[in-house]
Amino acid sequence: MPPLVSVITVCYNSQKHIEQTIQSVVHQTYAPIEYILIDGKSTDRTVAIIEQYARQFPNRIKYVSEPDSGIYNAMNKGIRRATGELIGIINSDDWYETDAVERIVQAYQQFGPAVYHGIQRTFLDEQEAFLIQTHASQLPKGNIEHPTCFVPAAFYQTYGLFSEQYRYVSDYELMLRLAGKHLPFIPLNAILSNFRQGGASHRPEAVWENLHLWHEKGLLSRRQYLTWLYKDKLKVYTKRLTRRTP
Repeated sequence: MPPLVSVITVCYNSQKHIEQTIQSVVHQTYAPIEYILIDGKSTDRTVAIIEQYARQFPNRIKYVSEPDSGIYNAMNKGIRRATGELIGIINSDDWYETDAVERIVQAYQQFGPAVYHGIQRTFLDEQEAFLIQTHASQLPKGNIEHPTCFVPAAFYQTYGLFSEQYRYVSDYELMLRLAGKHLPFIPLNAILSNFRQGGASHRPEAVWENLHLWHEKGLLSRRQYLTWLYKDKLKVYTKRLTRRTP
């Protein structure tokens, strides 16, 4: 039997792009997909759009709309509800290529349990900006493209879910954690996902949290951490001050 794949989308007031995300999942060339949407009690039309598709695909789409304590809390809710062998997470601003899941499953059937990831097409101001793929060997310098990632459910069960102590970098922390367990990472030479740049991960606070993560994982000494943090905060505050100066 082909393996069931769980795809998770977390969202809040995402009416602008959520339909594109949903369509990219329900129209995959691979059929055995369970699609779980975790809504943070949206106040716009997000839930109405989800309900429309849930009625159209009642055997595929599951959803819940309730308050959460952050994006990683919502992702963990989705993972706990997932029943598939493989789990992919695509955010409500992003969307999959039509054959993304099929390509992942083909690789999974060939190589077995591993973290699978591929090429990400990145958009800036609704225009294609660049393609990117970061290999696991570069994890000490930066995260692989999380919207392309599919992780075996067994890895979450054995090594844990997203750490909810972080607001911005728990996906990166998880990849570092899995790499630290010497689990295989298998890159696919194919575009799997499309990503709209400019979200929370590009805020200064996300950069500072990333520096803290590097220090916590032993990738930066305390001196390096404090120096880089000071320089980046100074740069941000200087820029803000310049903007306020008439």
